[in-house]
Amino acid sequence: MADESHHLSLEEVGRLLSRQRQADLLRLAGLAETWVRGIPRRDAADLLNEALVRVLSGDRPWPADVTLHAFLSQVMRSIASQWRHEDAREPLAADHIADLDNIAADEADHDFINLTQRMREALLGDTRALGIFDHILTQTSRKQACEQLGLDATGYDTARRRMTRTLRRQFKPGWII
Repeated sequence: MADESHHLSLEEVGRLLSRQRQADLLRLAGLAETWVRGIPRRDAADLLNEALVRVLSGDRPWPADVTLHAFLSQVMRSIASQWRHEDAREPLAADHIADLDNIAADEADHDFINLTQRMREALLGDTRALGIFDHILTQTSRKQACEQLGLDATGYDTARRRMTRTLRRQFKPGWII
């Protein structure tokens, strides 16, 4: 083919990139900012670096008749498009992880409900201790618990100690209220 374009060698690419001024590099960074918009997990520096890696490794041959900025812009566009497609597929995996998290949370809730039910059963013989246990779970104040259970401070402390002893005996060491 007579119109087949000629590509720059890796040495020529390296020379052209090393000659870039600060203004040229800022322009490339601006192009990277443009192409990376809408890709929340990536940033412009990653995009520009990836484009340079692909060009300098020879994965993306540089046609001799295309300017530096136009060529790198198209390389970044291609990479950004690839990243968008990857990110569009990833929510499927994330949904699966979220489902597993929900299952684990449901199991934890079930375990908590089961534990509290077993603790209530252990305290059935002592209505005051059971009442204090329920107030602790609902996070009401000591004053409110005393008023609702008809206890003074000493009676509350005594019933709470009985509750704690009963639960420690039933649920072994390591459980503290």
